[in-house]
Amino acid sequence: TNKTTLEIVQFLKSLNKKIIINSIFLVLANICFAFDWPQDDITKDSFKSYYGQYRGGQISTSVVFENHTNIKAAENGELLIIMTNNNDDNDFFPTTLGHSVILSHQDNILSVYGNLDKSSIDITPKQNEQDINIGEYFAQTGNSGWQDKFSSLEFQIIDIKNSSSINPKVLMTRTENEIPLHLTDIILKNKNGNIIDLAISKTIPTGLYKIYKKRNAVACPYKTSVYLNGVVVDTVSYDITIQENGKICVLGKKKYTLEDIYPNETNQLIGEAILTPGKTTLTLNSTDILGKNTQKNFNLNVK
Repeated sequence: TNKTTLEIVQFLKSLNKKIIINSIFLVLANICFAFDWPQDDITKDSFKSYYGQYRGGQISTSVVFENHTNIKAAENGELLIIMTNNNDDNDFFPTTLGHSVILSHQDNILSVYGNLDKSSIDITPKQNEQDINIGEYFAQTGNSGWQDKFSSLEFQIIDIKNSSSINPKVLMTRTENEIPLHLTDIILKNKNGNIIDLAISKTIPTGLYKIYKKRNAVACPYKTSVYLNGVVVDTVSYDITIQENGKICVLGKKKYTLEDIYPNETNQLIGEAILTPGKTTLTLNSTDILGKNTQKNFNLNVK
């Protein structure tokens, strides 16, 4: 959740340890596909919730897996922190991650493994640095975090200097298939909050509009794009999210907050567009991590 990422970033920044990191774009270029998944046998059906999805009233900065299983290190690294959600002498701070493990990797990228079974955590903090090898099993999933009824892993990749999280799907080996995306129930909303259903109306007043689709239940697009007469006017990308003024933002032609991306539990932002007078072809595109596109066209009369 947003609170989880904020807590981790704020706490790690308070540690007496110098953190050096490249910009987020250089990080993505340098470590793309360097990580492995933290559990075995990953398919399109392995996930309960994607990165960027609406979850718990927030924009999710993690992926949540479906099943109870053994957890392993996604890359070579060092044990940084073991956290628990109980109020005992070993607590660093209370956390919505529940019992969790954080590993530090090259380029000062962190991998975060939440919702673990405390009794299964098979590593112990030491005075000196403790190496963890890729593929090394160190815990099992539990239900210690916000997932009170689910025994499944919550997994995050964090860039602490830039107060950013990275979509794990960008860094991991790709599954052969993805959950299909849809572009249904398309609506326009202007700055006054007036809503136009494009299934009904094709004559549209001029103005600036946010364009929404029906939210997928589990999957989240890797990116969505808006075209006017074949020219792209906005692209909203879910490769990273950043924190600004205590809020998680998704990047498009501007920084979109939770209120922009998910105004309610039903709709998800595709992007923004300024509609000017004349015949206009509005093209909407939704792309998954494999590059597969779902597209819809609307021929509009803008007055």
